[in-house]
Amino acid sequence: MEYMALLIFFGVLMAVALLFVFINNLLGPKTPEAMEDYPYECGVPLYDRSAQATFHQGYYLLGLLLLLFDIEAAFLFPWTVVYRYLGVFGFIEMFLFIFILTYGLLYAWRKGALDWQFEEEYF
Repeated sequence: MEYMALLIFFGVLMAVALLFVFINNLLGPKTPEAMEDYPYECGVPLYDRSAQATFHQGYYLLGLLLLLFDIEAAFLFPWTVVYRYLGVFGFIEMFLFIFILTYGLLYAWRKGALDWQFEEEYF
């Protein structure tokens, strides 16, 4: 009995979703577009449909750097919550953490890993 509101909510949610799908099928276009199934990646249309197409390794490197620094920056938020309890030791540890991250960012920048025009091998 206590979950009745949740069941009603999901029921209304499913009814609205099915209603939208039905209205789309009823009022939507009936003829498919010529480029509807064409693969599209990051605003750049692909010129071949081969699954064996290669990308420059610089894109992978840039993606890995983005993930690295985003994930590491996520560690700053819990630290700010407990900063008051950590004291000087916590401040020094976070300073070293940020220093290592900054050194890594400057190293990647100096090597040209952040450039969009990939012309040479990196690292």
